[in-house]
Amino acid sequence: MNGLDEDKLELLRFLHEVQAFQFGEFTLKSGRVSPYFFNSACFDTGSTLRRLAGYYAAAIARHAPDADIVFGPAYKGIPLCVSVAIALSRQSGRDVGYLFNRKEEKGHGDRGLLVGREPLAGQRLVLVDDVITDGGTKLEAVAMLRKAHDAAIDALVIAFNRMETDAGGEDAVVRFESATGIPVVSLLTVADLETALASGHCWHGPAGEALPAVLDRIRAYRRRYGVPST
Repeated sequence: MNGLDEDKLELLRFLHEVQAFQFGEFTLKSGRVSPYFFNSACFDTGSTLRRLAGYYAAAIARHAPDADIVFGPAYKGIPLCVSVAIALSRQSGRDVGYLFNRKEEKGHGDRGLLVGREPLAGQRLVLVDDVITDGGTKLEAVAMLRKAHDAAIDALVIAFNRMETDAGGEDAVVRFESATGIPVVSLLTVADLETALASGHCWHGPAGEALPAVLDRIRAYRRRYGVPST
């Protein structure tokens, strides 16, 4: 696949293997109807989650090497932050913590919104999640964390960047970075997916549909909602 480095090729092959990319019609949280969907629920075994966490851990080691705690927003971020903390602990030799939020604050026992290792003075966080579309969920997570703690947040690492505008027509990633001061690190983008689909290798459309038709629908969707490739 021309234009993709070996690390991205390896990750794309893995995502294809577990069928994480799905094609058809999918209504997103934003209300948009997308011709493709990145389904992180496909990482539903210990082995697939371990492999995925390894890619996250490698990215964190490059972009947020001093992170002490991995935070994941409920619900899909919960298994992700736990598995990435394990992978980072193994890779770095440091005992990296995990942290996630409840959807509703608990009023008994271990009260509060947060579960896991909460940061001590001087400790640093890294956020992980599966995908970014309009960035709203991530902005809410950052606001909640900053209300609870003064810990620095070094990066948001996501598996897949849909490269979409938000409801106001802005680049969702740029808006998140501008609003929070936190850099976004994407393992893959929809531009990478387009390159893979255009190559015709190891990819197929839904129910035997011709691959060019799938690619045309993704490109049409990006012309309507997408931001330029950089």
